[in-house]
Amino acid sequence: MLAGWLSKEGFRVLLTAEPSDGPIGMKIKSMDVRPAPEEEARLFTEDRRDHVGRVIAPALKEGRIVICDRYVYSSVAYQGARGIEPSSIIARNSSFAVPPDLIFLIEIPVDIALRRLRVGRSAFSSYEERAALEAVDRIYRNLQDPAIRRVDGTGSAQSIHETIVRLFCGL
Repeated sequence: MLAGWLSKEGFRVLLTAEPSDGPIGMKIKSMDVRPAPEEEARLFTEDRRDHVGRVIAPALKEGRIVICDRYVYSSVAYQGARGIEPSSIIARNSSFAVPPDLIFLIEIPVDIALRRLRVGRSAFSSYEERAALEAVDRIYRNLQDPAIRRVDGTGSAQSIHETIVRLFCGL
């Protein structure tokens, strides 16, 4: 929704996500079982390195606004919840990951997240189990970064979008 709004406002926007559509990202997406924590962290780091070099950095160089669904802090939360030291994850990414100007963390209780995930789906991935999501949530809630804007995600998609636009315009 933010990408659509920015485009209507005349900005050139790239909407992307991680894992990416690159070769490593596709490998991550195709896995039926999560690899060991260190291997998972390595795969996400390598996918991000490729994604930044192939997609994000060129778009920024062209003057585009890049909106990425998940980035370094997603690895911090998800692999951190599996026992990888968050500072280690940040260090692995610091040499190549472009620091974001803004980070929107849409926060919702795990119960609401699970309820929303159930809509229209018959199965959950191993990233979406209650205990794992609770550990991920704890890490996200403890992140400190001046770029982070925390957004209450319990409302409607439209109200969340309006909040994000207001925060974006407050830059």
